[in-house]
Amino acid sequence: MQIVHAVFRPGEGKEAVKFLNTLGVDIQDYKLIKSETGDLLIINLLYGDADILLDNLMSRFDFKGDKERSLIIFTPDTVIPRDRKRVRKANFHASRESLITFAQDKSGINSEYVFLVIFSSIITSLGLILDNVAVIVGGMVIAPVLGPILGITIGIVLGDNKLIRKGIAAEILAVVLAVVVGAIFGLFIPNVDITSSLRIRMYPTLADLFIAMAAGAAGAYSLVKRGQPGSGLVGVMVAAALLPVMSTIGIGLSFGYTTMIIGASLLLAGNYLSLLLATLIVFYFKGVRPQMWYEVKAQKIVKKSMVFFIISVILLSVPLGILTVHQFYIEKPKDIIKSVIKERLVMDWSYRIEDIEIQGKLINAYLYADESISTDFLNDIKKEISDKLNNEYSINFKIIPIKEIKT
Repeated sequence: MQIVHAVFRPGEGKEAVKFLNTLGVDIQDYKLIKSETGDLLIINLLYGDADILLDNLMSRFDFKGDKERSLIIFTPDTVIPRDRKRVRKANFHASRESLITFAQDKSGINSEYVFLVIFSSIITSLGLILDNVAVIVGGMVIAPVLGPILGITIGIVLGDNKLIRKGIAAEILAVVLAVVVGAIFGLFIPNVDITSSLRIRMYPTLADLFIAMAAGAAGAYSLVKRGQPGSGLVGVMVAAALLPVMSTIGIGLSFGYTTMIIGASLLLAGNYLSLLLATLIVFYFKGVRPQMWYEVKAQKIVKKSMVFFIISVILLSVPLGILTVHQFYIEKPKDIIKSVIKERLVMDWSYRIEDIEIQGKLINAYLYADESISTDFLNDIKKEISDKLNNEYSINFKIIPIKEIKT
């Protein structure tokens, strides 16, 4: 539900009430308070089409040019309606004006936006380098990068090119700042290793596209239903996970590590496209529409944008599908094999895993060892690996002895 506080000139409220009656607004859904300094009309936007009501009201009365008039739209924290059955039947969504205001506020490039991006980039970059998930999540929560995405899609469904350009500019700035901050920390922190947090973002999968789509859809739905960002959008920001990916690209640039740069760039592109597609679909099908004279223009932009996003996501699914197969059929078995070897050898032998090769059903495990490892012990390891992989593999151990030479 949303509430409108419309302030009119003294004595003008009666005319506004008559106008509401011509629009079919129920007398229970508004209250008029008369005053010598101006009349206040309170309207409950809980039933009917809020956009049509506001369009007609703003067409009839000039709220922008007349200093004696004003229009405030807000969302109450708690609503106890008079007619609960009517509320259940009503398909309420936030007014277009409140969505535009939200998009303009969150897509603007100002000092607050720049500082939040920089601070969150510092936090997430350090979290990635230290492999601290709690720190990464903290940086993701304060990152303001979801607002411009919502601004872009709201601009698309409303046919507002200015809002689209504003959102795109804000996102480009966020990417540049986050990549630069990540590169700085990657260069100046000594002995930076490729942590598991960085590795996850180096090898994106198709699952990441679906996560981003679900996150975008949840954020858009929450905004349409409430008219303002609820607490649920914090979870959406975490799920969308844009900023850590940007920081990973920066760290990859400082390493000169092409795999990290390409993998994280694919993930960033996938997250952006999936978020944009999901939010656009939700806004469009939840009935977010422009004013009548922009509707034809907006429909063209929506159709072109939706086709572009769908084709882009499909094309991006090809390399991500290949990476997904690689992850599940190559990297995951490698991790299992390494884990089993570490558990079995760590107490009895001094060793180091040099490499794990998987060629079809053949596994070659290369180990450095101080002393010979018994065949029976290696057979036990083979059996445990086969059990955990749930598949028949031919496993060969290549033991490279370590010889100490005293001079």
